[in-house]
Amino acid sequence: MKSKGTRYTQAEINEIVNMYSEGTSVYKICKVLNRSETSVKNHLKRLGIFVPTEVPEVESDELSFRWLYWIIIPLWIINSRTNPVDTILYLIFNGN
Repeated sequence: MKSKGTRYTQAEINEIVNMYSEGTSVYKICKVLNRSETSVKNHLKRLGIFVPTEVPEVESDELSFRWLYWIIIPLWIINSRTNPVDTILYLIFNGN
């Protein structure tokens, strides 16, 4: 890495823009120019070229059962016959 605080030359900025426009990854640009990833990304952001994408916290593969808390559980409290545990226990102990 170049020493901290070393400014980019116009040639380096032009090279960053050209490489990124051609599809070169930020990581590879950092290695070629011997600069940090943060500084390269910041220069691309200032030029309006690099737009960071956010990674979702929960992957779409995982199922979310939060709706149970708001729909099913209050329903079980109001009417115990809708509760499957109650029904199963009733069938086990009163299965005459």
